[in-house]
Amino acid sequence: MAMFSESYIKQESTFVDDGMKSVAECIKRNAEVLGNREAIVFASYKGGREVVTWIDLWEKSAALAKSLVKLGIKRGDFVALNLRSCPQWIYAAFGTMISGACLASVSFTYEDGSDLVATMNKMKKCNVLVMDPGENGQNWNIVKSLLDKIEDNGAVRSSRMPYLKYLFGYEKEEAKYMEGVKNMEYLINDDTGKGVCLPNITENDLAVLFQTSGSTGVPKLVALTHRHILFSREVNSGPVTEILDPTNIPFNDRPFTWMGGFPWSIISGQKRVTTSGFEPVPEDRILGIADVCVREKCNLLVTLPPLLHAMLDRKDELPANWPIEILLTGGQPLTNAIAGAVGSVAPKLLCAYGGTEFFIISTGLIEDSNFREFWCGKLPGGVGLEVKVVDENEHIVPVNTKGEIYVRSDGVFLEYLNDPEKTAAVKTPDGWYKTDDIGLMNEEGEFFIFGRKSFLIISGGMNVAPEILEHALEQHPGVATAVVVPIPDKVYYQVPCACILREKGSDVTEEQLRAYCEGIHNDKVGLFTVLPKYYLFFNDLPETTTGKISRPTLIKTAEKMIENL
Repeated sequence: MAMFSESYIKQESTFVDDGMKSVAECIKRNAEVLGNREAIVFASYKGGREVVTWIDLWEKSAALAKSLVKLGIKRGDFVALNLRSCPQWIYAAFGTMISGACLASVSFTYEDGSDLVATMNKMKKCNVLVMDPGENGQNWNIVKSLLDKIEDNGAVRSSRMPYLKYLFGYEKEEAKYMEGVKNMEYLINDDTGKGVCLPNITENDLAVLFQTSGSTGVPKLVALTHRHILFSREVNSGPVTEILDPTNIPFNDRPFTWMGGFPWSIISGQKRVTTSGFEPVPEDRILGIADVCVREKCNLLVTLPPLLHAMLDRKDELPANWPIEILLTGGQPLTNAIAGAVGSVAPKLLCAYGGTEFFIISTGLIEDSNFREFWCGKLPGGVGLEVKVVDENEHIVPVNTKGEIYVRSDGVFLEYLNDPEKTAAVKTPDGWYKTDDIGLMNEEGEFFIFGRKSFLIISGGMNVAPEILEHALEQHPGVATAVVVPIPDKVYYQVPCACILREKGSDVTEEQLRAYCEGIHNDKVGLFTVLPKYYLFFNDLPETTTGKISRPTLIKTAEKMIENL
């Protein structure tokens, strides 16, 4: 076993190039090899199931791609997708990539649509928006207010989103929010597109834009090429290979729009079981998931630590024929709170450390009593990673020394789209990505991750930019200043706490601010927005010698105040 003295590893790639250079080629080959086998199963908590076969996946995605080309969508254009997980999401997303356009997975939070407008205009070449109406028609109400004109063929005009040319919708038959909007099924079933030639796509063409948090409230758009998406196939040793075993049947109900929920199984050729985003989550989610896993014979469960913690609390209620053999988790540092899941919820726990901008750095398989707090394993084999831990001067630190994790590989993102300043802030000219994560590497090449270097809050696997919540709170007439800080939590790792200075003469209360925050955020189901758990009021806030708010001091003060609640 190699022993290290400094926190730096350079791993050679052992990937054997199979000639596939695009997502289109990968899907087509999987359809040819796997045929009518199940690719994705949307299992209902009520007992039903909707199946997408590998042939369905290719044929319907390719048909939609031809319809996009017929509409005039060109290679390098963007198609925005705001759609809950369902078969139509699959066809729209991969059809976009097959057409040569780039999928932009977008969400929006504010009811005035300002964040959607900012995102759409940042892309500049986003000509198509495919969406569902959202819960109770909320998303459609936002978009409708931004449109100047909509026609029967899907053409639209918007002075606030001038690049947008077409809007297509999808909703269940019983819902009629989007009257007058062309159904996206038209794009799949339009026979006149059959003769359209699809473009030849290279590995360097843009494939996906993932939306991530932005400190100003305007999300960053993480640009990934076809090469980046296919990078996931290159892992050929280590614990990940056990996860990618084609005989496994994973259950992963996370939204497709998130890196941890994206249907990577379509690239790997593995069947995946999930649920439709249109189906309400059952009142007892634990037993609902257990029932689906038993019915679908799932042996692998992909889950964030909070759900894993809830399962651990209720391990005695899991069915006698509970089929899960492996748990896969990540998204936040792993603490002793979930150690008991090994051997009780499942025999094995696989932890993974990665991110939207850099795919994956390390994985570790935890069995029996080898759990170590904050441990996240070693580099996965075959992918040609370079990882180092550096100090404030970007010098590599000795092993067992905390510092910031840097990574360099073919899996590191291309850029934040049309945002060179933010790209340059996190990506060095020679290709190193600064993860913003504080960790250490030991002499055996194992990594431990402890948290964020910046103000970002890690809560339940979600990255929460406090500046967004602070800006929203400061719009309330009774608030002079708002600072949102992380408070440790045994389940969510951290939860946001709003520290408030009232306006002079204001008597605004916690209840009023809580209701205000819940009211101005459109994300009622809580998939993208984590609101403060605590609201604390101050007469003054601690400052540094330069007059800035001292967040470290404020965090300590807030923790003590919460302990005394």
